[in-house]
Amino acid sequence: MKIDAVVVTFNRLEKLKECLDTLITFDLNNIFVIDNASTDGTKEYLKKVSQIQSITLEENIGGAGGFNIGMKQFIENSDSEYLWIMDDDTIPEPGALELLSKSFVDNSKIGFAIGQVYWTDGTLAKMNLPVLARNQPVDSRIRCIEEASFVAVMFSRQAIEKSGYPISEFFIWGDDVEYTNRIVKQGFLGVQVMEARILHKMGENVGINILDENSNQSRVKRYFYNYRNRLYLNRKKGVVAVLRALCGRVIWGFRIMFSKNEFKRLKLSILCKGTLAGLTFNPKIEKC
Repeated sequence: MKIDAVVVTFNRLEKLKECLDTLITFDLNNIFVIDNASTDGTKEYLKKVSQIQSITLEENIGGAGGFNIGMKQFIENSDSEYLWIMDDDTIPEPGALELLSKSFVDNSKIGFAIGQVYWTDGTLAKMNLPVLARNQPVDSRIRCIEEASFVAVMFSRQAIEKSGYPISEFFIWGDDVEYTNRIVKQGFLGVQVMEARILHKMGENVGINILDENSNQSRVKRYFYNYRNRLYLNRKKGVVAVLRALCGRVIWGFRIMFSKNEFKRLKLSILCKGTLAGLTFNPKIEKC
């Protein structure tokens, strides 16, 4: 059973080193690293690591673009059957790879599998809680899911070839939700292997909430992609979903104005711009 890994990185060299030091201990056929034009010495470091294949991009095209390119490397330049993808701050614990790969052996209908993602203090990572499917199997060690984040997700080659690549135009946020859901809609199963433990070393264990962004204006600006991409996904679900989303945006506007938080004018601007962009955003899905 041949398995490749793809790691997308941007200006987090120390975390990347820890991630790669961990991946090298697993039985992986290839490790591809997509460097989103880092400026912190990542390019020079990757040249010294013989166990990996690295691609340094000329510009930062976001996590979505990085995973898009990483999957293309897997499809075009590898004969492995499965692909394990993650960000540079992801640390799979011992045994995780074996548990995830075993799920594919046990059920040929599985298109992707994830583990249980924890933060550094041992609590569940709030940003990486999957969307569960309605009908759950009797075995509580494996749960069926409909959507997941790109934190140590393993895909079958068959699922990628049938579903195409992640939407690179998303840049960040929502590309993982759209892609995993797309695979499920193609007739594959998504599963969560509860015993496969994954550590996600985020700076804080918080979800995506613009009200919590009170110290960094550049992070606030990133929420443009969240508002735009999420509304695009709502448009795919129909008029009712769009109307609910728009009502939700109005509520968020009032929350920004009347809650205790910084950068209120900027946040309202990003909310409006992202929402307007989401009404016409129409990215193309690339086929394999």
